Amino acid sequence: MSVISVSAPVRRRRRAPTIGTVPGQALTPRESAILAAVGRRLSNPEIASELFISVRTVESHIAALRRKLGAERRADLIAAAGERREHEVSVRVPHNAFVGRSGDLERLAAAVQRHHCVTIAGPGGVGKTRLALEFARTGDRVPIVVELEHADPDDVVARIARVLDLEAGPGADVISSIAVALASHPYLLVLDNVDRVGRAVRDAVSRLVVAVPGLRVLNTSRTPIGDGDEFVFPLAPLDVGGADAPSVAMFLDRLDATGTAMPSAADRELAARVCARLDGLPLAIELAAAVARHLSLDELSERLDRDFATLDRAEPEGRHRTLETAFDWTWDLLTDEERDVLCRLGALPRSFDVDLATAVTHAGAEGVLLRLLDHSLIVPAGGTPRRFRLLAVMREFVRARTDPGVIREVLARHADYHAAVASDFASRARVDDSVDAMRESIRLCSEVNAALRWSIAAGHPAALPLATALSIGVEQYGSDVDSVRTIAMAARDERVLAGADPQQLLVLGFAIVFLELPLVDDLAERALAIAGDDSRSRMAAHHLAGVADAYRHRVESALEHLDIAERLAVRVGDDWDLAAIHHMRGIALHDPTIGDDDAALAELETAVRLYAAVGDGMHVNNARYMMAAVAEQSGREVDRAARWAAECVDYASRVGNEHELAHAALVQQRLGVPDAALTLDELVATFRRVGDARCAVRSLLLAADRASGAADTAGAGAARRGDPGRAVPLLEEALSFADDADDHAHQSAALGRLVGAYWSRGDRVRTLTTLGRLAAVAGPDAAAAACPPELLGELPVHADAGATAPTATAVGTPR
Repeated sequence: MSVISVSAPVRRRRRAPTIGTVPGQALTPRESAILAAVGRRLSNPEIASELFISVRTVESHIAALRRKLGAERRADLIAAAGERREHEVSVRVPHNAFVGRSGDLERLAAAVQRHHCVTIAGPGGVGKTRLALEFARTGDRVPIVVELEHADPDDVVARIARVLDLEAGPGADVISSIAVALASHPYLLVLDNVDRVGRAVRDAVSRLVVAVPGLRVLNTSRTPIGDGDEFVFPLAPLDVGGADAPSVAMFLDRLDATGTAMPSAADRELAARVCARLDGLPLAIELAAAVARHLSLDELSERLDRDFATLDRAEPEGRHRTLETAFDWTWDLLTDEERDVLCRLGALPRSFDVDLATAVTHAGAEGVLLRLLDHSLIVPAGGTPRRFRLLAVMREFVRARTDPGVIREVLARHADYHAAVASDFASRARVDDSVDAMRESIRLCSEVNAALRWSIAAGHPAALPLATALSIGVEQYGSDVDSVRTIAMAARDERVLAGADPQQLLVLGFAIVFLELPLVDDLAERALAIAGDDSRSRMAAHHLAGVADAYRHRVESALEHLDIAERLAVRVGDDWDLAAIHHMRGIALHDPTIGDDDAALAELETAVRLYAAVGDGMHVNNARYMMAAVAEQSGREVDRAARWAAECVDYASRVGNEHELAHAALVQQRLGVPDAALTLDELVATFRRVGDARCAVRSLLLAADRASGAADTAGAGAARRGDPGRAVPLLEEALSFADDADDHAHQSAALGRLVGAYWSRGDRVRTLTTLGRLAAVAGPDAAAAACPPELLGELPVHADAGATAPTATAVGTPR
């Protein structure tokens, strides 16, 4: 380490440059080219010949250069050209592409123009140094770059002096001499990697910016230096939004540099998945691209889904060889308390706000949280109140250093915290359809889902309250398929069900009825068995049994259960459940085995009135959607159906409920409304995302009918000409959804159409096997009705075939 004494003056070892660019007067590309030519001592005619311009134009540019650079003679221009070459060489940047940071460069330029001291702050491997060097290389100011990665606090000033070629004798005030040197030009002093010497840098910079008003200092650090005049420029990872995102562009550029064959269009989606898994962190992307020389993208993606141990590269030991070495750099600077809090926050499954952070750490941890933000170990995640998270690669690094017992404790606290928050939210959900409630539901959904999955696996008592709260949330505000499947996991777990009463079983049943019909049957049977003599419990049990029977097309039994439930609801004075019972009776009466549409509409209208009386706007809308669906299918009230569907679209759009919007748009599509709120493709995608298997099937069947040229259902008019073969993939997907839901009615509908589609393509084998499946699901009569005449003699007959299943309808489900 160099030692600078303080008793002798500081002198330069060589003359500092006397000519530099003036702030606000950057050279144009043509002026830069002419200055470089002057530096090579070319004459004006030689420059004109080389650049294919006139001598007069050269003279004009040289005059501009003298004015901008303050040069009196040509010799001064030659010196300036040499000066530019020196400084350009001094800023060494990698030769690979600088991707996805043009906006950051512009914002950084504005920040440096406004502030004397700017610190680029961000997590390890985010690209702070690269951004600073790119800015230094391309900016208007003369750059002075000082690397401080291996500096000690008392070595900072000496390193700056050495870069400026200053020698210090005994008694010298080195900072003052540095200030004199930096005052001669509009310099940009770049102090790189100041993490470990932040206090020394702050002391030096605070003196320099006062002594040299024209100086600009640019630091790179994971932690701000803490100077009063410092402007912190936070640098986030690269965007990961899809196959065209900057993170993917960087990944592909680095792949190309390794000589790896560029991925196909399909593989770009895998590349996007890799970049998303890495949170767009440039260092992680660099490491992944290096690994991709040896592994396929499939293998790389699969391994990264497990852990990040693959991300290593064969080069000398260094701070950026692996993610672990990059993060160790900051970990070593933390106090024991900061490490403990970070470990606990790293054990959380998702993002967190200050309240949750306090709940899983200790009271008064807010200050530690803010310090961790300053260390760039935690990053903002948006939201109101503000939320935070650990990058995925950082979370794995931290969890590897966390005691398993601490992780279990944190997850238990997380579950208890969200059980209380979600239960409170669910208690208000029936009467709050505001946009704010919808946003809160979306935010809570993923957190509660994660807490519930852990609670089920751990046998934690929070599982049941979490499952019931999540069920109300997905039913009321719209679901996602992952949450529905998690609720189904709870509904199959005996430890969860052991403490559930019939009311809770009813809530679970409502949430999974879109996707898990056999399981709703099981819940109904359990509810009836444990109901006892309590009127409210019996009401919930018979209500759930009515739901299960209605959706399984056991209409007579459904109506009997719903009649009992109605009497009990009146007895206990539960108006919401009374509305829901009328709602379900309307669905049962519309079943094709009865088809009493007038009675169905009357029940749904009663449900609308009762829901409105208790303030449940969402279910008012859902019952109205059901009325639109019944009216559309009856073919007698098409105008009313269109008006009701339009009202439902307006409501769902206003509150942001995508499930309700899709329901209404499905009716519009069946009506042939030209400006339906969603296309058929969008409908399928939405129903798939929210976990509504039956409505996904209906949308696919409608799309298949149109693709094949079959007539649409009532109200849609004549379909366009089509090719039955084009319907096959749509019908196969519809059948897959129906199989997953064990929905015999829709299995029958999809199989019947597939028979015709396979036969139209000349696929005799698949036609026969599909007829066999149809006979097994819906009975021999249904198979005979669908069988092409040429195959009647080969029609498979199953002795154990059940009764013919009812034809699938386009009616949606209650929420």
